[in-house]
Amino acid sequence: MSETVLRVEALEAGYGGFPVLHGVNLEVTPGEIVAVVGPNGAGKSTLLKTIFRLLPAAGGSVSFEGADLQRHPAHSLAGLGMGYVPQENNTFPDLSVRDNLTVALRGSNPVEVRRRVNEVAESYPALRDRMGQNASTLSGGERQMLALASAMITGPRFLALDEPTTGLAPSIVRERIDDILRIRDSGTTLMWVIEESPLVCLPHCDRVYVMQAGVLGAPVSSQEVLEDAALQSLFFGVDHAGGGT
Repeated sequence: MSETVLRVEALEAGYGGFPVLHGVNLEVTPGEIVAVVGPNGAGKSTLLKTIFRLLPAAGGSVSFEGADLQRHPAHSLAGLGMGYVPQENNTFPDLSVRDNLTVALRGSNPVEVRRRVNEVAESYPALRDRMGQNASTLSGGERQMLALASAMITGPRFLALDEPTTGLAPSIVRERIDDILRIRDSGTTLMWVIEESPLVCLPHCDRVYVMQAGVLGAPVSSQEVLEDAALQSLFFGVDHAGGGT
């Protein structure tokens, strides 16, 4: 395996000719939780969509474990070992919890599907008793849990999360953080886009990239951000520096 799990070099992307990403460079190494932070509209979600081939790159390159992702369509990335949980539309509301989990396993041996669903049920007990419920009946926190579980059921080596704690109550934020740490401890490398509650989430991250107006700065340690009030104000603004949502 390459020493770098994900490498982004000079990445450019945008919408309808309007540029959003400007020469983005980023690296994620095995076993890390790497955070990408910045204000709303900075280009964080655009970065993830471009990495996962949901938005075409206008320039630059993205590689996963040394493989050029430009050679791989979006639907094939899970097979490479990549997982992605978008901020919105991350579950199928009209499908049951069980069917949400098995969508990514289409074509797999039924015995293997049952084994993986049972493993997920053990990891996410709150979903175990809701397997027959439609996803639309779940709470916001439960839907985020289902989105995480659906991404993990394929066994990714790398998982990107787009603001998985946004809009959740503080107690539920802590539960989702526990889920993320458990995923990291299982051997999955993570890239975590954070906008809300940065002072709660950042202590669990190894390195932090700051994005402003489509430009990604050099990585800093989470400790540098947490100990520097000026950095907090610059990166998150007064309200975010106070830990509010």
